[in-house]
Amino acid sequence: MHFDADAGSASDRERVPLQQMALRDAYLPGAARLAWSADRLAAERQRRLRELLTRAAERSPYWRQRLTGRDLPSFTEADLPSLPILTRDEMMENFDRLITVPGLTRARVSQYVEQAGADRYLAGGYRAIKTSGANGVEALHLYGWDAFVTFVMQGSRWTGRRGEPRGVVFAELFSSSPMHESGIFEAFTAFQSGAPRTHWLSGGSPLPELVAALNDAEPRVDGLQGWPSTIRLLALEAMAGRLEITPSWVSVAGEVCSPLVNEAVRAAWGLELSEFWGCSEGTYAFPCGVGEGMHIADDLVILEPVDAQGKVVPYAQPADRVLLTNLFNLDQPLIRYDLADAMTIIDAPCPCGCAHRRIAEIRARADGVLDYSGGALVPRREIETMLLACPGVAEFFVQQTDAGADVSVVTHGSYDAEALRTNLVALLARRGVTAPQVRLQEIDTPPRLWSDKAQQFAPTP
Repeated sequence: MHFDADAGSASDRERVPLQQMALRDAYLPGAARLAWSADRLAAERQRRLRELLTRAAERSPYWRQRLTGRDLPSFTEADLPSLPILTRDEMMENFDRLITVPGLTRARVSQYVEQAGADRYLAGGYRAIKTSGANGVEALHLYGWDAFVTFVMQGSRWTGRRGEPRGVVFAELFSSSPMHESGIFEAFTAFQSGAPRTHWLSGGSPLPELVAALNDAEPRVDGLQGWPSTIRLLALEAMAGRLEITPSWVSVAGEVCSPLVNEAVRAAWGLELSEFWGCSEGTYAFPCGVGEGMHIADDLVILEPVDAQGKVVPYAQPADRVLLTNLFNLDQPLIRYDLADAMTIIDAPCPCGCAHRRIAEIRARADGVLDYSGGALVPRREIETMLLACPGVAEFFVQQTDAGADVSVVTHGSYDAEALRTNLVALLARRGVTAPQVRLQEIDTPPRLWSDKAQQFAPTP
């Protein structure tokens, strides 16, 4: 089903069920593509890539300039490394020139996002969300009618293939804000077509309120999905006897999952944690329940693993970040867009039979640097990696100081504070901070961003 955003006079209230119908229509064709061969997926990516590049060059002044001189009708996936990398800062600075929809300026889209409800549309049929700002600059992402349907469909089409019990009733514990993708998706819970029934709760709500809501929910909750930091706290509440539900499925996304989250879920419910990955830029990756890792939406996006200098990294080798080319969003072309996540992507055959490539491991999601006087730059990612590798540390919050950092950690009550402090001081010194000082303290829960996601770094002073 296609909807022309500029045609008709339907109200926003009338558009929601229309888009739910479009999701229902997209479900089976989308699910069928999970069974496509690697060759067929490659052909689909090439077709979509040429369509994306041609549309971008025709309708976006920014991309017209960047793609000048390229043979777009014969462009292939193998040619992508010849194009420059698009950063988040650059995308936002050139937002008005990059968008292919006339009149949808950064100011207009930003105003819509700040005022949006889950049942509101922009310019008759567009949706827009923003990132939580965990990595610095908040980014806006615009989706036309069909692109938004495709974005949501990526999750629903894995229902029944990723291992959750049939008929499971889920509680989603992510963001409740319609500025965030999980908040705006709440409008589509009526789309059932075999998808789980879902209770939507804010992952950043006070813990006693979450526990009470889950205990009282009808129908009874038997599956949990949420931020790892929230799921760990709920597992601890279950062990303390305050959370009374007994889930048969627990899944996390949105934050790096520390070993303590897995340990808490095992101890509370005897379950092995499932993990999926997603981003506001328009894609998700899900486990199949059989093979290792999470399957990428290989029919809809291209993820290029690269090193710190932007050079392509072979599959099965750890990459410092990934570059996203979104093949289905023609309204806001993202071509070789720099995502912060450090991960390993594999293309080996999966025992489940799905030919979509997989994310085998996510090592870090922080980006940016701590910038000290004298020119010392300390990558946030190195701090994140060190903290989450420390036995006993579940979450953390870092506040940069003139001489180093104040670090707050959430632990299970046993960690080597002196060893961690020594390692952090050594890291700052290696990066050029003169006589670094690190103060450590334990906290019960980390601060949270407007999206309810745990905040790891305070804004740079």
